[in-house]
Amino acid sequence: MKVVGYRKITVAELVVVPWKNGGGVTTEIAAGPARASDQDWSWRISVAEVGATGPFSVFPGIDRTIAVVHGNGMDLEFEDGRVVPLELNQPVDFDGDAIVTGILRNEAIRDFNVMVDRRYYSATLGIVQGPGEVSPETAAGSVVVIHVLDGACTASVAAGTLETLSEQETAIFEGETDLSVVISEGARAAIVVLEDVSVS
Repeated sequence: MKVVGYRKITVAELVVVPWKNGGGVTTEIAAGPARASDQDWSWRISVAEVGATGPFSVFPGIDRTIAVVHGNGMDLEFEDGRVVPLELNQPVDFDGDAIVTGILRNEAIRDFNVMVDRRYYSATLGIVQGPGEVSPETAAGSVVVIHVLDGACTASVAAGTLETLSEQETAIFEGETDLSVVISEGARAAIVVLEDVSVS
């Protein structure tokens, strides 16, 4: 699902794909165009259902950010013995090259995933609960992805574009430097800011 400029992604457009390691499936929300022959995308955002403890896929050259958005959390166990807890709504960054096992605590979880080719992008993920309004900090070349986890929200830009998003819908803005997102009471949204690190 390649994105240029602005678009809204409805629930019907979401694509379910197998994990790279074959251990499950992921609902792909969106991906940025490939910028190198060795990678199919420059950034990718998805939601995964994790029903059992198991290894993460390895993605060389990729920086990852993950947040549990449903369930009682999960622990990331790294090859060197480190254990990093993943609590609800709390994003964690890690290297896609790492050997990582996701250890469930006592129930299946759903997680929100952001992956970027570090040659071209860096990513910041926030899980925002309503009611409230946020204005993501952006620069030239930025891409902002807004995905509604629960309830509804409204995104607007200075030029007058106003988009209302329902649960599981997504809006993507590219190159907007004056963006405002209003999250309704009881709603929750994942907001990703992708900065183009190749822009000088």
